[in-house]
Amino acid sequence: MDTNKRELLARIAYLYYIKKYSQKQISQELGIYRTTISRLLKEAQREKIVSIQINGFDTGIFALELELKKLGHLKNVLIAQNSNQKDKQLSAKAAQYLRQIIFPKATVGFAWGSALAGMVGQLHNFRNTDALFVPLVGGPSAANSGYHVNGIIYDFARQLGGKSLFIDTPVIQESPYARTRFVSSPRFEPLRRSWDNLDIALVGIGGPLKGYSSSWRNLLTAKDIEFLKERKAIGDCCCTFFDKNGKILRGEPLNRTIAIPLHTLQKAQTVVGVARSLAKVPSIAALLKLNILDVLITDEETGTRLLTYLKEQKTK
Repeated sequence: MDTNKRELLARIAYLYYIKKYSQKQISQELGIYRTTISRLLKEAQREKIVSIQINGFDTGIFALELELKKLGHLKNVLIAQNSNQKDKQLSAKAAQYLRQIIFPKATVGFAWGSALAGMVGQLHNFRNTDALFVPLVGGPSAANSGYHVNGIIYDFARQLGGKSLFIDTPVIQESPYARTRFVSSPRFEPLRRSWDNLDIALVGIGGPLKGYSSSWRNLLTAKDIEFLKERKAIGDCCCTFFDKNGKILRGEPLNRTIAIPLHTLQKAQTVVGVARSLAKVPSIAALLKLNILDVLITDEETGTRLLTYLKEQKTK
């Protein structure tokens, strides 16, 4: 490149980055078309006449978020940096995002998950939202009452100045008839209406059946587990299981489950999945195939492995 061209690139970069001229102003100053100014600014970067540096942040995480967003066909991806307090960092990232997107009188649904429960207390100095907070799944067993979704709902409604609906039955019923009786009852109708009109939903993502603890799966019978294993269940969302291809596993367990149907969840304005763990990577990837999630919040370790996994799946 000749000296005159390099000097022109340097002049344009100086006016834009140092003097804060707009591209329109530079166009008028130098008598060059505005579209040409934009092209020359990019050329100045390629020729290393100008460089842009971001201090104090790991831009590799930003790059990871953008790649996952593209490969996962998501509206947004947020990555929590690796630390010694992974669960706390993940919950803080999810709480920050909720603060960003919640609006007055929104209907906000929550499912289970330690990261979701950990969001409580992460929001400070928040104005009253008058939002409605609702459970998206039934309750756990008595042995796991400390994980009850009603607790999450109550705490958020209190902290964010909103109202709440509760659910008073286990997520897995004794029979399909018991489930039908509950969802046909008048006490379920307010929940049904809220599920049909969700603005924001925050959900966890359950991992494989083997070697993965849960606050509700002990309600499944041995026959249920056998059914799910035979159909190669790889994970669940809102207590609905699916296989590696994103196929929902319909049958006896689902027919006894009290939870928002995934096709209803999909209609919410914003569905946010919050999950981390290398063991959950195939589960997260399978859920992405269902096109339910709009936003994924995970940690750096999980996000890096998920990106590799999605690239591998794409080449098969």
